[in-house]
Formats: sequence, C-alpha cells, structure tokens
Amino acid sequence: MYLVKIKWVQKKDGGRTRPPGVGRYYAVSRFPEDITWQNNAWSVVFDIHSTKSENNEFISEASVDFLMNNAPKERMEQHRTFDIYEGPKKVATVFLK
Repeated sequence: MYLVKIKWVQKKDGGRTRPPGVGRYYAVSRFPEDITWQNNAWSVVFDIHSTKSENNEFISEASVDFLMNNAPKERMEQHRTFDIYEGPKKVATVFLK
C-alpha cells in the first residue's frame, strides 16, 4: 500500500457532501494516461486514517492500493497524483507521498 493525502472536491464544485469516514473506501482511479478511462478503469481501495478540514477543504490521510492484483501498480510509482471518481463524478485528487 502507498501512503497518500486525499484532497476532496467541495460540494459546491460537484463533490461529496462530506468525505467518507475512517476505514475502508473504494473508488475508481483515473491517471493522466487514462484517456478512455471509463472503459479501462481500475478500482482502488483506501484505508482512511484521518480527515481534517483546512481552509474549508477536507483533507484525508490514508493508504491506497489497487483492488486487483493484476492492476498496473507501476502507475503508483510513476505519478505523484491521480483523481478518483464515484461513477462519472470526480470526488477527489490523491497525492502520493
């Protein structure tokens, strides 16, 4: 698993009403090279450790990994950020530490 910081999209910008609580959270990843990502998307699983509010934004500390063992794990090492979606809606940007 990789340590990350999650910056949640604010509700006024189309994000969630509130971020998920401490524990497991599943989402769909979108990396920069994912052009037709909805057809080839990879699910990710987070273990959220904590969430705090900074300047009216929610920031979570977590660890993340791909849900499937055959996922392109090198993406986590090649990129510093990726986005996560719930259906077609972007809900957060993930920053790899």
